[in-house]
Amino acid sequence: MSEPATFNRALGLRPAEEPGTVLLEPRPEHQVVPGVIHFAVLATLAEVSAARAVGAPVVPASVTVHLLSAASLAPLTGHGRLLRRGKRMAVAEGEVTQGGRLVAKATVQFVIPSA
Repeated sequence: MSEPATFNRALGLRPAEEPGTVLLEPRPEHQVVPGVIHFAVLATLAEVSAARAVGAPVVPASVTVHLLSAASLAPLTGHGRLLRRGKRMAVAEGEVTQGGRLVAKATVQFVIPSA
């Protein structure tokens, strides 16, 4: 799969070797209050890992995010899992963990743009 989009690079996301996995070393500007990572950072990490699990260029159509625990300034890992892929739509999940603890989970419906 190609390099992450400019927004993803600016955020600091980087792909891992494992398919559907994305890594982030949170920075101070990712905090909503000292010691707590902003939900938008967690939601983006979950959505991007879900998108990588689809294995094709996609555009999110709907995103449901569940924040399960506060995340701190420590490494975060997003793991994506494809649930269903058709010709024009796909559904995937993205889980965000920190130190083995689940901190966020998203279910994403994607549009697969035609070439």
